[in-house]
Order: sequence, then C-alpha cells, then structure tokens
Amino acid sequence: MKAGGDIFWDLFDEFTLWAILVGVFTFAWMFHHSLRYRSKDGSDNNVDNLTPGVFPKENDNLTMELTWTIVPFILIVYLTFISWGPLDEVWSEDEDAHVVYITASQWNWNFDCGNLTADICDSSATMDVEGRSNTVLSLKAGESYTFIMTSVDVIHAPFFVDWGLKEDTLPGMETAIYYAPSHDEIGTHLLLCTEYCGDDHGYMTAIVEVHA
Repeated sequence: MKAGGDIFWDLFDEFTLWAILVGVFTFAWMFHHSLRYRSKDGSDNNVDNLTPGVFPKENDNLTMELTWTIVPFILIVYLTFISWGPLDEVWSEDEDAHVVYITASQWNWNFDCGNLTADICDSSATMDVEGRSNTVLSLKAGESYTFIMTSVDVIHAPFFVDWGLKEDTLPGMETAIYYAPSHDEIGTHLLLCTEYCGDDHGYMTAIVEVHA
C-alpha cells in the first residue's frame, strides 16, 4: 500500500482518468471545428448571414444544449459520490485511537502526546529542515491516532503531505483528523502549513516519523 492508503490513490487514478478523457474529447472537438470551419482566403466570412446583435434562433439546438449541461452534471455528481470514501476515512474515528494534540502558531507546530508512552508518541526530538530546527512527531505504525488541532493566533492548515490529509486549525476552535499509519509508511514524512499565515509561512514545517 502506498503512503496515503489505497483508497486515496484509487480515487486519484480515477480523477486523472476522467480528466484525460474529458481533456482529449474537448481539445479534439476544438481542433476539429477550428480546422473544419475556418474561413478560406477570398471567401465570404459571413457564410451564415449573421447580423451583429441578433441571435440566429434558427441555429438553436436544444438537444446539444441539454447534452452539454446534463452529461457534465452527471459526471460531477458521480465524482462527488466516490469522493465520500476518503472523507469517511479521515473523519471516522476509532474509539480506541490515541489522542495527540497539535497547536499551531506563527510559525511553529507544537505537539502534545499527553500521557502516551514514548514508543506510541514522542515529540522531544528535533531535526534540521532547510537550515531550521523543526520538531519531530514520532508515531508507531499500526496504531490509530486522532489529532486534535487548534491555533493560538491565525488560521493555519496542517498538511500531512504523504498521507493526503489536510484540515484547517482555527483560533479558539478545535478540529480533528483521524489516521492510522501502516507499516508500509514507516519512515520520515513532511508536515506543511497550507494556509498563508504571515512572513514565515513557507518555513512552517515539521517532521512526522513513523517507526515499527
């Protein structure tokens, strides 16, 4: 299983497939009509006898209008429906999950493992990232975690890059993300802030380390 879980990557692959199919159809249609109906040298450009400011009602095609409205609508509804799966993975909490508190501030992440033992959760280590000392959150593979998050100043947005998890942190409010890192995700992962929060927003990073 790749980082982020199979359900996320299956969804990514399906979205990519539909993006390619729609893109190929749209550009093929555009290039065909651009070449098929272009004016030729010396020809009358106004072959349809169009009058400026007057809509040619005789050229109206209700079937085509309904088609390009209904078909994209059905596709959007379908893509929205299959996207519910990953949302359930993020928001469906395991009742026995370990609780880890994350507090965001300009421009740092503070991790609080509470009374959890160091092999389950530890945030005492640091690591240099781009010349800066960043906190390392150490988690155990195969364990379930609920990250309870808040902010002490402005809106931030922790993004667990390899896991595909992102959620806003708001001043005076708690938000949550649930995740259970697998043994396939043992290693070092990057945590970013993806909500612009001031001068050092780009340096607001942390390391999440998953161990056996």
